[in-house]
Amino acid sequence: MFAKQLVHLLKHEMSLEMKQKHFLSSIVLYIVSTIFVCSLSFTSISETSIWNALFWIIILFSLTNAISKSFLNENSDKQLFLYTLINPRVLILGKIVYNMVLSIALVLISFVIYTIFIKSDGLTDLNYGLFFLAVLLGSMSISATLTMVSAIASKTNNNIGILSILAFPILIPSILLSIQFSNLAINGGTLEMGGQFVVFLSLINLLIIILSFLLFPYLWRE
Repeated sequence: MFAKQLVHLLKHEMSLEMKQKHFLSSIVLYIVSTIFVCSLSFTSISETSIWNALFWIIILFSLTNAISKSFLNENSDKQLFLYTLINPRVLILGKIVYNMVLSIALVLISFVIYTIFIKSDGLTDLNYGLFFLAVLLGSMSISATLTMVSAIASKTNNNIGILSILAFPILIPSILLSIQFSNLAINGGTLEMGGQFVVFLSLINLLIIILSFLLFPYLWRE
């Protein structure tokens, strides 16, 4: 029953996304515009750490804009309707899974556009497999955190303000680990060297999911 509800919820989220293509298009446009504006200042960055940091800054703000709608756009009537239909744990897990998939897609689009407009001479040793693993785990951690924070912020009057205040300090560990992990990949590191980053980022994802399972049902009743 749990798995069946989860599949139906994911299909529902996908159908809503297809009906609101303008929102997804606006996020992609935001990414392209941000990267293009940055490229007007510098088309090439010699320092790879700066190139990497700028990439994650763009990712952070793009995912915040994309995932903030998870609960903030749902009115009380829709929340009550969902409350009567499905298990709250199914709802939060479905939101997290869907936002993870969405964030991975947006990050890959961002990387392609970013490498086209802004280049770096120091990427000759880039380990693409390790870099994409860092991007994958980092974006999943950011999206899971933002989903849970969005659920908390939806219960307040100042939704966007609360989301910004709560999200930033919670996201600092994920962002720092993601930047360090991707820097390792840029400098030609191996999976054995980045094993600790894989463990820590995976634990953050697991911790967010566990906390969501434990806390969201109580939050959902309010």
